[in-house]
Amino acid sequence: MSDRCEVTGLSPENVNKLQYLHSHLKNSLEISEPSSDALEGFSKPLQYTVSNHRIHNSDIKRRDSLFNHLKKSIASKFHGSKLSKFGSAESGLSLKGGDFDLCLQIPDANEKKILKKIGGILRGQGMEDVQIISRAKVPIVKFVDPRSGLHVDISINNTLALHNTRLLSSYAKADSRVKELAICVKHWALHRNISDSVNGTLSSYAWSILVIDHLLSQGVVANLQSGEDRVVIELDDSEYDITINPENSLDTKSDTELPNLLHSFFTHLATRDWDNSIVSIRNGKSITRDSKGWMNENPSALDIVNDDKENPPRMGEHHLAIEDPFDTEHDLCRVVRAEGELRIRNELLRAAVMFGNGSTWKEICETVDSERLKDLEPMDIFHDLRDKTNDTVQNMLEKTRAEMDALDRRIDALEVERQSNLRMAKAMRGVIEETSDLRKEHKAIIVGLKGRNSEIDQIKKKRDKINSDVILPIHMIEDELSKVYSRLTEELDIHRVPSLKKEKEQFSWFMELQAMNGKAREASELHQKFIQLVKQQKEEIKKLKIYETKHDDATSKLLEQEPLLKDKSINSKEVGSYDRRVHNIQKALRQRRGEMHKLRREAGRLDAWLRKSNSQSGNRKQGKRKGGKDKKPKQDSGPMTLGDISGLLSGMNTESSSKKTRKVSSKKAGMRKMGDLSAHRGSRGQFKKKE
Repeated sequence: MSDRCEVTGLSPENVNKLQYLHSHLKNSLEISEPSSDALEGFSKPLQYTVSNHRIHNSDIKRRDSLFNHLKKSIASKFHGSKLSKFGSAESGLSLKGGDFDLCLQIPDANEKKILKKIGGILRGQGMEDVQIISRAKVPIVKFVDPRSGLHVDISINNTLALHNTRLLSSYAKADSRVKELAICVKHWALHRNISDSVNGTLSSYAWSILVIDHLLSQGVVANLQSGEDRVVIELDDSEYDITINPENSLDTKSDTELPNLLHSFFTHLATRDWDNSIVSIRNGKSITRDSKGWMNENPSALDIVNDDKENPPRMGEHHLAIEDPFDTEHDLCRVVRAEGELRIRNELLRAAVMFGNGSTWKEICETVDSERLKDLEPMDIFHDLRDKTNDTVQNMLEKTRAEMDALDRRIDALEVERQSNLRMAKAMRGVIEETSDLRKEHKAIIVGLKGRNSEIDQIKKKRDKINSDVILPIHMIEDELSKVYSRLTEELDIHRVPSLKKEKEQFSWFMELQAMNGKAREASELHQKFIQLVKQQKEEIKKLKIYETKHDDATSKLLEQEPLLKDKSINSKEVGSYDRRVHNIQKALRQRRGEMHKLRREAGRLDAWLRKSNSQSGNRKQGKRKGGKDKKPKQDSGPMTLGDISGLLSGMNTESSSKKTRKVSSKKAGMRKMGDLSAHRGSRGQFKKKE
């Protein structure tokens, strides 16, 4: 007997993973309405989430600084190009720490070649984790900027994404609740691990679309893509309607508060009829599958998960159908896998149920995989210091500063080593460049010697072969040829007429001698050429020795000026080895400086906590002295962020600067004593101060 659920077909393991969805499919899940007091209790936690997870001015400055750098170092390398920012960070709907998306627009571009070139430029600049993803629908190059810590994606001619960003930005400006709800939803989705398109769940962009769709249905914002005047562009032989009307408004605008909007968001999506409707913010409301032609194809996500096959079939299309606002043929849920879809639906149901049963926002957003989010900055940067005494924190600070000193010495040593190798490589290049003319001549002679040797060998072989075929030396052949010719051409003695056979032999021998004579002459000419080439080769060898002597003398003189190169072999290969050492040292320096940056941040954090603690204790003492009674000490306002640290440190800097006595020059001091500096009659230099 199978232990699977008779209704859903889920295994006990999957029932445990998807308990809310399982109950919903069995029609046994109850979603209750929270009380007004319960909803009111969500206000502060939600506002805290918004303020702590939105992008702050310091983040914007970091992004702008990096953008300007990339604009100069990359965009300037491609004629007619333009670098633009896009994505949720640019629209204002991103969480703090999100990726930085950039688009490089280049007319008639070969995307793969350009991405490869950009990758090379970034590696040369010291960027980390440079990856070129060329097989994606939108090819990108990914990297991490070690200075700012930003994760950056650069795409080529992703023009439509720029318009998507402009649309989301217009919605964010239309009402503050757009940004607030988007940040809360994305924070929840991130911690529940359902906001990762690479691993089969919805993208951050898709969650933004769902938020706007909900706010459209609640009458919070108007449809910004409606209107009579349309704007159409052509991209890749396709037309796109990119109309955006930011001035569109509602006759009656809803004043529903954030907790209510978030609760209704979870409830509506959890109970949504996904089988028959499609999310479409372009139309301002959901549309039917029949009107769009996007059928809910088989197999379903449930069928895939329940399939016992080792390689189950691919899930059908358009299950959680979400239409892109501009590319209307693009379904944003096509990246969603079967397990991802079920987890998304389960989490929506879970959040809706927990909203109604009195759970806190922290409980609703409980992190599924804390290891995955370990690199994210904690909400409370002092979370590990609150239970420690000031003495313990002071020891931690001293230890951190000692580590900084040791690391600083290591960085200095690496820098010295780098400079030494740079100097060595530069000196070697100088020697090589100074002797380049001699080396060129030397090389030309060697090339000539090699070519001439080959020619000599060929001539020698040809000559020796001819000589092996010719029996007699050339002078004997010529003598014999003359004798035979005389016999054949002299006047005949009628008493001594040779026989016909004898005469034929004479003619045959004459012809053979002629052939031998031609070959012997050829061999003789080859031999003469051989002698000339050998002589020329000897002369070139003498020249080679002269150039080698000159090169050695010039090198010796240069080495006397540069003692570093003593006993060093100077060649291009050796220069390359020093260049590689410099590169490796530079890489190590970047790592050490990254470590130093972390240590400085840690030292600043510890120092800020000590200052905060000391200031609070100082306030308590001061209240007792002045009032005779203990003033109520300031309560710890809870988690402190980097913004709080910045305020503390800036206040300290201001206080310290105010205590400094400003030096004033004697001239300026004299001018201050003069009092009234209006025009006065009298000769120059005889001015007296007015009473």
